Parts: sequence; structure tokens; C-alpha cells
Amino acid sequence: MTAHPHLPVAEIATKFDEMHWPSLNKVHLTAEDISPVINQIAEQSGIALTQIGTSYEGRPVSRFSLGSGKCVILAWTQMHGDEATATAAVLDWLHILLNGQLNGLPANWQSQVTLHVIPMLNPDGAQRRTRVNAQGIDINRDARTLQSPEGQILQQQVATLSPDIAFNLHDQNPYYTTGVSSNPATIAFLAPAYHEDKHVDGPRLRAKQLIAHMAGVLSHFIPQCIGRYDDTYSFRSFGDNIAASGASTILIESGAAINDPNRQIARKMNVIGLQTALESLLTNQFTQYSLADYYRIPDNREDGLCDVKIHDVTLGCDKPYVADISIVTDRKTGKSRIEAIGDLRTVYGFENIDATGLATLPPKAFTVSSPLTLNDQSYKALLSQGYSYFVDEKALLNIDTTLPVLVSDTDKNTPAIMPGEVPNFVLQHVATGEIKEAVILGERIVL
Repeated sequence: MTAHPHLPVAEIATKFDEMHWPSLNKVHLTAEDISPVINQIAEQSGIALTQIGTSYEGRPVSRFSLGSGKCVILAWTQMHGDEATATAAVLDWLHILLNGQLNGLPANWQSQVTLHVIPMLNPDGAQRRTRVNAQGIDINRDARTLQSPEGQILQQQVATLSPDIAFNLHDQNPYYTTGVSSNPATIAFLAPAYHEDKHVDGPRLRAKQLIAHMAGVLSHFIPQCIGRYDDTYSFRSFGDNIAASGASTILIESGAAINDPNRQIARKMNVIGLQTALESLLTNQFTQYSLADYYRIPDNREDGLCDVKIHDVTLGCDKPYVADISIVTDRKTGKSRIEAIGDLRTVYGFENIDATGLATLPPKAFTVSSPLTLNDQSYKALLSQGYSYFVDEKALLNIDTTLPVLVSDTDKNTPAIMPGEVPNFVLQHVATGEIKEAVILGERIVL
């Protein structure tokens, strides 16, 4: 991912590198994490911070406002409490807008635009690291009944501010790809429908044109890693209902990138995308884009990726067969599980293991009967003998290795190679009988 000097928006990419908030480089953010940053931004001139309500548990929900122009932009983040990437991004963006001296913006841009940003609409969910709020309600499915105070806050803001442009900022799971490729969808867009007939009126056309412009710019930074969501109408969702109010509504979903566990690439792309949209609105450059440009963005394909894919491995000792295994890891718990077994040629892995000529061995326990210190060397030696887990009923095992180790206090919990189970097995060369590597708790260990 590199900045391209020939792009006017490359300026914002450079400013991001210089001015983003380092303290927000985390896999998850809570209200406590962002509070110091919010306070620092609020102390600057030219911006106002307003508390617009409280969450179900009484945490403040606030809005930044910048500018006084006719075109009203509203952006909100983290209405799902466990989706924090864009929260960091909008705080970066505001910091840059206030201090970055951007040449790409006209000097009077704040007289043309009023920008409102709600960082972290769902602080209770953020505290729990859950999608839902403290009531257990998915706020983004509460646009009609408004049973959640957070949903009521957002609806009140839309009614009061009457935004021309609305940015609905989310995270998606890491397993989306762009089309049928193996490329992760690091950013995905949608101009949501406001009716089940999916009609494109003026505001929705503008949203699609802005998305086409943003996607075109981002493709210089993350080529082939930008997707487009299906636009099936969702009558309970805020984006669809806000689109019905006449706002050009844009969903941006932050996704995964290779070797980027904290989604800092998606964070940067959000800033570049939002700045692109702002400059496009100020110059009317979005009008150069068509519906065809929007639909050229590849489909955002669900379940196209897994964390580890083992392909062409031999399974089944008595009746051997060759299949693929996909493994996924929960971002919150760090625990891995086998997702699927079979013909997985349409699924790609962030890590891929070619197991041609290798076979899984049945689970084999090493029973710890006397004090044992397990370091890298001794552990790999036992794995090479076919042991895949340890039974330690008397707590005699001292683990002195950073490699993953499966330990059980009973020999009755034998790990199985089945979907939903913990991926824990060794791989033996079919021809020579040599054990070449192991997959322990979902992590590959080369022996």
C-alpha cells in the first residue's frame, strides 16, 4: 500500500501517516480509550462537542460539529459496539481537518459544508465488546421501533440535522473477498435502497457516484480489495431508512487485510475515502461518475476466506479420502475452530498449507506422569512422535514455549477433526511415515 503523488488525495494519505492518533492502534476501542482524544479535539478552535444523549447504561453519546455550510454531512461510528475501526478513523480525520492545512480543500470549505460526526454511538456495546447494546438490541435493526436509546438518538439527529450526506460506518468480518478472488475486502461500500424496488432517485444516485469516486481513489492504495454489498432492502435498518429521508446514504464497511490484525489499513482507507468524498462534493467531481462505475465494483463475497486453509490433506485412517480443511479464529477470544471440511476450492486462506501427500493422524495423548518442562525442542520432539495433546491430571507440566499447546486434565476429551471442533492434529508424510508438521489450536508448527 503506497501513496501516489499524482493523486490529489495523496495529500491526505501523507497527513494520515503524520497525524493519526497512535493511541488508537488497537483491535478494539471503548469510550475510555477514545476519551482523551475526544477531549484534545474538543479543545481546538473551530469545532464544537455536544452531548446529544446517553446510552441505556448512562454513558454519554456526543457529536462533533465543524463548519457552517449549506451541505450537511452526518457520520456515525460503532453503532455495533465491537466495530471500532471507523471510530479511530473519524477522530484521525477531524484532527487532520483542523490541523493539516490541506491544499486540496478550498480556504472557505467550512462555509460550504457543515460536518457532524458521532464517534461511538453504542458505548455500552463497546464496553462489552458486543454487537448489541446493553439491552441486547442490535441498534441497526431498531430504526422502526426505536426501542433503544441509542437508536432514538440517531433518529433525532437525522430529524434535527436533515443531512444531505450520511456516512454509516461499520466493520465486517474478516472473511469477505472481492468477487470470486482470494483478495480480502478491506473496504466495502453500499448505497442502500430506500424501498424494496431499489429505485435510484437523485440522492441515491449521488451516493453511488460518490462511492464510485471513493472506490476509484482507494484502488490506487488497496487494488482489488474493494467490494460492493448487495442492496437488498432492509426495512429495519437505519441506512435504508435514512436513505428514505432523502439523504445520500453511504455504508462503509472496514474489513481485513493480510498481516493487519488491528485493521490499520482499513482505518487509513476510511480517512482517505471520507476526504475524497468531501473534496468531491466541494468540486462536484462526483458527477463525472456513472451507475456503471458503481456496479463495476466487485461483489462483496461472504465466506470467501478463512484464517488457515489446508488443502488436499488425507483424512480417515480406515477409509482414507482427500479433502480440504478451513480454520477460522474468533477475533475476540483468539480461539480457533474447524469451519468446514470437503471441497473448499472457492475458499481461500490468509495462510495456506499444501498438504498433498500428508495425512492427519488420530489424536494421540502424552500422559504427564512426572514433572516435565516443555520447551521448543522437547515439544517439537514429542510432536514428531505423533503426540498432539497432553493429559496433565496432576498439574505436573511446565510450559516453557511460546508455541501453542493443548492440555487437558482428563484423557476423556479426545479432540476430533470435525467442523466446530478445535483444530489439533499432526500431519504425517504418507509415503515415508515422517511427521512433517502439526496444526495445534489452529496454529501451524513446522517440525
